[in-house]
Amino acid sequence: MRTNFLIRLLICFQISSCGFFSRALRKDKTLSGGAIVTTFNLVDKSGKFELRRESGYIKSKNQYITKRQIFSYNSDRKLLEKSIVISTPGSVKGVNVMRPSISQYTVWFEKKKYFTEMEISPKDKSMLIKLNSPEKQWQGESRLKFPPMTGVYCYFSQVIECANLTGFLDEATKRQAGSMKILVIWAGYPYFQEQYLNMPNEVFSNASLEYDGKNSNGERRFTLKFSGQSIFYFIDNKNNLSKMFWVSQGLSITKKH
Repeated sequence: MRTNFLIRLLICFQISSCGFFSRALRKDKTLSGGAIVTTFNLVDKSGKFELRRESGYIKSKNQYITKRQIFSYNSDRKLLEKSIVISTPGSVKGVNVMRPSISQYTVWFEKKKYFTEMEISPKDKSMLIKLNSPEKQWQGESRLKFPPMTGVYCYFSQVIECANLTGFLDEATKRQAGSMKILVIWAGYPYFQEQYLNMPNEVFSNASLEYDGKNSNGERRFTLKFSGQSIFYFIDNKNNLSKMFWVSQGLSITKKH
C-alpha cells in the first residue's frame, strides 16, 4: 500500500467538519491577533507540493489550533494530506506551556483513506488512539499511558509555537545559546512513521530544541534533535517559521513570498 511520497506533516480535523475550524479561526472576534495563514513550497524525494498552514488562538475557547493541508502542485490542486491539532495554553510551575488536547490526521495512499484520531485525558495521563484504515493492523481503539515527564509536551506541528510560548525562543536568542527538552507527540502515528527512514515506531519521542545562531538573512536557526534525526527550523523576527529542512529525509519547506 505504500507509495514513495513522504507524509508531509499535515493536518485536518473532522469531528464535525474540517471547514468548521477554518471558519472559527477567521470569524471568532476574540482571536488573539487573528489567524496566521501561510503558504509554503514543500519539496521531498517524490516532487514539489504546496503546504497551506493556518494557526491561531481562540480566546473564547482557550484553544490554539494548527491546521495544515498539502496539495499537489499541478492545476487540479488535489488534497493529499490534512490534519489539525488543538492545544490548550496554560502554565506549569510558572512556565507558559501548550497542553496538547486532541488531533486528527488523514492521508491517502493509492486512493485509500488512512485516519488517526488522538484524544488526551489529563486526569489519568493517557491518550485514546482511534485508527481507521483499509488494513486490519490499523483499525480500532487503544489507550496509551504518557511516559514520564522529561520536558514540555508538544505536537510535532506546533513545536515552534510551543517553544515560543515558554519564552525559550527569545531567551535563547538573547543569550545566543540554549536547549529545551520536548516530548514530541506524532499526530500522524502510525502512518507517519511508515513513511520516514529510521523513525522509531512510537507516538512519543524525547527530543531537544537547540539554538544554532543566525544566518545571513537574520533568521535564527533552531535544531530539533530526536532518535538520531535533526530538523532545522529558520525563524523570522516575529518568531514565525520561514523555512524548515529535514536533510536526512530529503524534505524542505520554504515560505512563499
